[in-house]
Amino acid sequence: MVEFALVLPIFMLILAGILDFGFALYSRITVINSAREGARAAAMIDAASYSTIYTVAGGAATSAAGQAGLTPSSVTTICLQTSVSYTSPATIACAGATVGDSVLVSVTDSYTTFFPLMFGASFNLTSTVQMVIDT
Repeated sequence: MVEFALVLPIFMLILAGILDFGFALYSRITVINSAREGARAAAMIDAASYSTIYTVAGGAATSAAGQAGLTPSSVTTICLQTSVSYTSPATIACAGATVGDSVLVSVTDSYTTFFPLMFGASFNLTSTVQMVIDT
């Protein structure tokens, strides 16, 4: 009984760490996938609909995160004009985007740990994906 009483708190601490890490990893993967979904949806819009890139990218990213149980605190969509300078592209209005320009979607979510006294209260998970508009 004494050995069990000594080992149980350590075992519970390790188990809590494994569970918290697993949920944090799941949230991180969800943020990455939702940014990817948003960028892919924006890159596949036909040329007549470039004015809706913001709406489509944000909606797809938020929807992908929502299906996994997350509500992102921030979804940002930026269009990049690669014809100006490839190494430092200029930001353009998505309404003026053309084939070959890029769309960049950034998703941020705040993950709150189960045991804030042991692992810290919360931290931000951010993912940014850039895809070339190809249609």
